[in-house]
Amino acid sequence: MKPHFFLFALASTTLTHAAVEQIAGAPVTEAVSEPFSVAFDSKGVLHGVEFTKSNRVFKLDGGKLSFIAGVQHSEEEKGTKKSTEVNDGAEPLKAIFNGMHDIQITRDDRAYIGDSFHNRVRLLDLASGRVSTIAGTGAAGFSGDGGPATAATFSTTMTATLSPDQKRIYIADIGNSRTRMIDLASGIVTTVAGNGKKGLPADDSNALDAPMGDTRAVTQADDGTLYVLLRGGNSLVAVKDGKARTVVNAAGKQGYGGDGGPARDALMSGPKYVAMDSNQNVLICDTENHCIRRYVPKTGVIELIAGSPPKSGAKIGGTLLETQLKRPHGVRIGPDGKLYIADTYNNRVLRSDYR
Repeated sequence: MKPHFFLFALASTTLTHAAVEQIAGAPVTEAVSEPFSVAFDSKGVLHGVEFTKSNRVFKLDGGKLSFIAGVQHSEEEKGTKKSTEVNDGAEPLKAIFNGMHDIQITRDDRAYIGDSFHNRVRLLDLASGRVSTIAGTGAAGFSGDGGPATAATFSTTMTATLSPDQKRIYIADIGNSRTRMIDLASGIVTTVAGNGKKGLPADDSNALDAPMGDTRAVTQADDGTLYVLLRGGNSLVAVKDGKARTVVNAAGKQGYGGDGGPARDALMSGPKYVAMDSNQNVLICDTENHCIRRYVPKTGVIELIAGSPPKSGAKIGGTLLETQLKRPHGVRIGPDGKLYIADTYNNRVLRSDYR
């Protein structure tokens, strides 16, 4: 695989010579701070969320970077978890977020945001700019299953993953070591995986009775399989028909290795995010190994697709395998079929041809 890529490369450029161009982020445009996740609206415009230093939602349209929601925290607040106000219903630039980890956008331009340190899922209507809460009271805890998500409590809402048909949202409720689901038609929340305990599930165990410690991210395949990423277990678990099976790093050991071989034998280190590609493969941010890997369910193999693990760095090479990453926290296939990486601690987003 020899991808050509760009930093926020949405402007009209040629990919012929594998040139690398930075067209957003200081000094070219206003900087972004710790981008954690990116997604695309119905027009193909990229949107992303920043982590705790800035807590803003940004977009890149026609090569122009702008901030569309969120109050940048004061120097005293940066990097803290103190903010409890949310300012729902206010002007979008007066809405308050705290430690966002994820953004996903529906076909009708509703952006669902994992507002993690507020213990909520927020909704940003991209047409009106209105910000509201669809899940969580703001208090940290575990309650509310079977009732309205707005009355439920969560413990650090890491992701707000849309199902393929966009009728449900799956929440990586990491503090509760559970995956929870919101039916968007009814607003009801339920738990679909994890018993609240640390550890890895036994193969073919009942998903609701199994430990899934540090549930960090979730994605769903077209066939209904849920892929649950366990940060503390350094593993990827597949949940299908109510049964759980570890498909990457069955031993749960921290480290790096196994590319090109059986994914169950591979090692990972503090993985943080997952997303599906169009071929129903699972893209994994193996964050503390500073790389992106791909799990192929049809073969059971894991592959390295970006980064120079286990080392971090900022070098931009001619291909993604020659490029260094620094703790990436987000990955997504764009509507153009290209691969986008939130290269978080290099404060940039990369774009790549993908196949």
